[in-house]
Amino acid sequence: MKLKVLGASGSKLPGFGLTSFLLDKNILIDTGAAASMLDFDEQLRLDAVLLSHIHIDHSLGLLLMADNLVGSLNKSIQIMSIPEVLDGLREHLFNNQVWPDFTSIPNSKDAIFKLKPMAEGKPVKLGKYTIRAIRVSHAVPTVGFIISDGKSSLLYTADTRATDKIWKEARKIKGLKGVLIETSFPNRLHGLADLSGHLTPHVLLQEINKSGLKVPFYVFHIKAMFVEEVQKEIARLKNSQIRLAMEGATYNF
Repeated sequence: MKLKVLGASGSKLPGFGLTSFLLDKNILIDTGAAASMLDFDEQLRLDAVLLSHIHIDHSLGLLLMADNLVGSLNKSIQIMSIPEVLDGLREHLFNNQVWPDFTSIPNSKDAIFKLKPMAEGKPVKLGKYTIRAIRVSHAVPTVGFIISDGKSSLLYTADTRATDKIWKEARKIKGLKGVLIETSFPNRLHGLADLSGHLTPHVLLQEINKSGLKVPFYVFHIKAMFVEEVQKEIARLKNSQIRLAMEGATYNF
C-alpha cells in the first residue's frame, strides 16, 4: 500500500498542512489538508474517506471538497466511521447552518457524500482493503484505523492521549508494517496535552513501549508553534523506531 502525507500538522500556520493522508489515489485518511493539496482531478478520483473524528483539523477537507465537487462528481464518495462520528458530522457540520448538507445534495440518491457506518472492531471491505475502526481516547468520539490488504497492514492512531485497546488489537495484526501516531505538545505542556486528548514525546515513548510493537512509528500532528521543541524532545529519546511523518512524502507499506 502506498501512503502520501498531504498534511501532518496539528495546527495551521503558513507552511503547515492539517492532518490528512492519501492511500493509493482514491482513499483519504482524514481530510485536514486534502482540499488544498489535491488538485481538482485528484479530488474527482476519490472513492472513500476514513474519518477518525469531526474536529476541524481532520474534517475541514470534507467541507471544502464538497463545494469543489458539486456539479462535477458522477458518483458518491463514502465517508466511513463509527455512528457517533457520522452523527456528529451531520449534526454539527453538514447541518445547513455551518455548511450545506452535502449528504443530500444534489439529492439523497446522488449526494456528494454517503455516510457508511462502521461497527467498532468489525472488519469492513473497501476495495482490496479490510478496515477496522478501533476506539481511542480523545476529547470527542474518535477512532483509529487498522488497514490491511491481506499482505501488509498499517495502523493509524488518529488523535489520542494514552490509550490501550488499539495496542491490544495491533498485537494481533499479521504483517503490520508501520504505525502513524500523533504527538502534539512538548513535555512541559503535559497537562494541556492530557486534558485535550493528545500525546507528548514522553508519553509517546510510554505508548510505544506499552504496544510491544517492533515496527516504525511515524509521528504526525505536532502543533506548528511547538514543532522545533517537540522534534528536539523526540530526538533526545534516541529511539530508532520513531520517525517523523514528512509532509509531501510517500511511504510504501
